[in-house]
Amino acid sequence: MTPFARFPFLRYVICLIVGILLAPYFAGYWFGLLISLTSLFVLYFFAYLKLPKYLTGLLGLLMMISVGILVVDIKREILLKNHYSDFTDTKAVHLVEIVEMVEEKTNSWKAIAEVKEVIKNDTIYSSHGKILLYVDKKAERKPELREKYWLVNHLQKIEAPKNPYEFDFQRYMALQEIFDQQYVRKGDFVYAGKTEHKSVYCYAMLLNRYADRAVVKSIPKKSVHGVVNAMVLGVRDELDSPLMQAYSAAGAIHVLSVSGMHVGIIYQVLVILLGFIKKRKSRWGQTTFVLVVLSLLWFYAFLTGLSSPVLRSTLMFSMVLIAEFIHKKQNTYNTVAFSAFVLLLWNPNFIFQVGFQLSYLAVLGMLFFQPLLVKLWITDIHRGFHVRILYWFWELTCVSIAAQLATFPLTVYYFHQFPLYFLLANPFVIIFSTLVLCVGLFFIVIYPVFQLFKINFVLDYLAKFLEFLTDLLNYSAKITEKLPHSMMQFLHFSKLEVGLIFALLITFSALWITRSFVWIKSSVLLLIILILLQVEEQINISVQKQLVIHSIPKGHAISVLDGTNALIIGDSSFIENKKEMGFRLSNYFSERGVKDTLSESLLKTNAIRELTYQQYKLLYIPYRLNKQKVVSSTTFDWIIIGNKAIKKLEDLDGLKYKALILDGSCSEYYAQKILKQSEQWGVKAEYLRQTGAKVLFVK
Repeated sequence: MTPFARFPFLRYVICLIVGILLAPYFAGYWFGLLISLTSLFVLYFFAYLKLPKYLTGLLGLLMMISVGILVVDIKREILLKNHYSDFTDTKAVHLVEIVEMVEEKTNSWKAIAEVKEVIKNDTIYSSHGKILLYVDKKAERKPELREKYWLVNHLQKIEAPKNPYEFDFQRYMALQEIFDQQYVRKGDFVYAGKTEHKSVYCYAMLLNRYADRAVVKSIPKKSVHGVVNAMVLGVRDELDSPLMQAYSAAGAIHVLSVSGMHVGIIYQVLVILLGFIKKRKSRWGQTTFVLVVLSLLWFYAFLTGLSSPVLRSTLMFSMVLIAEFIHKKQNTYNTVAFSAFVLLLWNPNFIFQVGFQLSYLAVLGMLFFQPLLVKLWITDIHRGFHVRILYWFWELTCVSIAAQLATFPLTVYYFHQFPLYFLLANPFVIIFSTLVLCVGLFFIVIYPVFQLFKINFVLDYLAKFLEFLTDLLNYSAKITEKLPHSMMQFLHFSKLEVGLIFALLITFSALWITRSFVWIKSSVLLLIILILLQVEEQINISVQKQLVIHSIPKGHAISVLDGTNALIIGDSSFIENKKEMGFRLSNYFSERGVKDTLSESLLKTNAIRELTYQQYKLLYIPYRLNKQKVVSSTTFDWIIIGNKAIKKLEDLDGLKYKALILDGSCSEYYAQKILKQSEQWGVKAEYLRQTGAKVLFVK
């Protein structure tokens, strides 16, 4: 028997993932169903004839691949009958129900709604499918969970990203089967009552919001209750950007999202606290232990609003408990693979979620690397209390290193940054976050009981203790951020490089375990390929020259790249908004290998700006000309218009130009008016909100 044979579900889940990834390239439902049934029939036929096991095994794996293809199409709501997209047009009216908790934004409320009915041509169609709503805060009312509304305006497709390498929100929502959105203003919707029936998810979200309000009421300090609610409940509304940046620099951003780590901590604490029940020799004691721990784990999943990361981990630990209870010889790798297999059958799009990928890689990393790393320091912990404490810190450090080893290629690929002092911060972060999680969860559980019996002084003392622990956790993250060069930014790995790095991790691990010379040769070969790719990439970056006119809603921005340096020219409101700058430009700079950036506000220069870039000449008019007339003998390749800089094309009579660009600060109505006039005059023009950023590749 090969070592791989010990992990059957690891083989199954790999084949299932292959099928999910191949699904877009095949003909859909009937193809997957045909392959699955044919494979199943032949599999039984081979088994009946007692043919070699490897043939039946290969056929079984082929069937798993076809199941992956099949499950993708089965789960696609848009392919099901009566999806709202079958009836929707510009004249359709939609009855929708708010199915998730409403999230507050700066100027609107963000909500996910299920389409229940569509009225088209005086006919009512029963329908289904989710849409995204942004409800203006000036509207008649704030939408709430389970409320129903008639939408009297038409839906719009969620737009693709408009800037190079910008986060693809369209794809992100499509993976959740959400393709359309509507910005709802006053008069665009009519309240249609409230659904009386409450789903399990609805009860979970109501409990989650009750606990959120309890913490906010008991701990007014925003930096504290924001962290507690993020850690314990998964509610991140009160987290501010500077605090999140501090946790990111400490390599501890994962503690601010409910995840498998939180479930693992709760599981370990429950095993320690309730272990005395399990130690009883009677079957009743073991049964009680399993039932109590399972109940508490699933209660926590319920408390977090049945979030996907917690569901994944709760399922995995539940399987570990049940396997132990029925005295099944369990393999942890197989258990982890089985939980992934079940979740991917339930929702195959999980495989594309960053959280799903990182959580499973972190678990696998801790299972594999942590035992190997711990063995690097073998000592007698009975030599003294100080040795025991040091060894405990060493074990925590090994857990942190193991998780980072397994996840850093994908972390760099998705987020383009890496914390340099995670080894220094993580032991303290793990200790304090464990205490905050346990105390915070205990506080939430006892809160309604103590409120009922008016034992408020206990809640007050517990809230102060929780605030003290959270302040220590925040301080450990902030002090790490203040260290020089705490975060490496603008890092970039290609998909090929990510694959090579994971291959290197595998070959290095095999070399560590087997001490075989063949793994040295494999590792050296992979390392040479990786170095050559990096050298080629750095050469290309060092000579690159590029100019991008970005599409910034209600703003202006131009990036000028020269090698690893970038100059950003834009309005001050955009340049000073680090969150918006990061969202629009960070991925672009990382992909292009930018190391140094310099910003220049348009307010600090003349409103009208001439730019000469290689063979291109541009004129930037970001603000209203009023009665000013611009005259120049230069022939410009592009004139860039911002806001409502001109009323009509006649305002540019003193200029010679080849094309006109309306940037993202121009309103839709204004842009369409200028575009129409440009068409009449035979002037080439484009609107960046429609076409996306203008990229000039020079070298």
